[in-house]
Amino acid sequence: KAVGRGELLVSLCYQSTTNTLTVVVLKARHLQKSESSELSDPYVKVNLYQGNKRVCKKKTHVKKCSLNPVFNELFVFDIPSEGELKDTKVELLLLDSGRLSRNDVIGQLLLCATAEGTVGEHWREICEHPRRQIAKWHILSEG
Repeated sequence: KAVGRGELLVSLCYQSTTNTLTVVVLKARHLQKSESSELSDPYVKVNLYQGNKRVCKKKTHVKKCSLNPVFNELFVFDIPSEGELKDTKVELLLLDSGRLSRNDVIGQLLLCATAEGTVGEHWREICEHPRRQIAKWHILSEG
């Protein structure tokens, strides 16, 4: 069954020795159909914030005509040592690559220390278990 805006499977790993955060965008499921067509052309934009400042952005490839895309794309971010993880936020925007219109946000996810529910749990787990790759499904919120 479709859950809200869909779900995103994300794997996180914090390397305390190198001060890097690995974000693996694995796959999405139960995405909503776009207004203009039956299927979406989804991709994920990954933004890294230190405090309220975006310090890095990356994105996955577009997956044509899919409501359950598999991305399997890995991104490595350097965490400034003075800020560490407590001030770091990872924003994942699931977008529909529109040919004519601007890219519509299907749903979003904000991973950080202050997040509630499964998102906050996921973040705490990577902080407590550095070097361990931990994957979890997260329900996307409205963009």
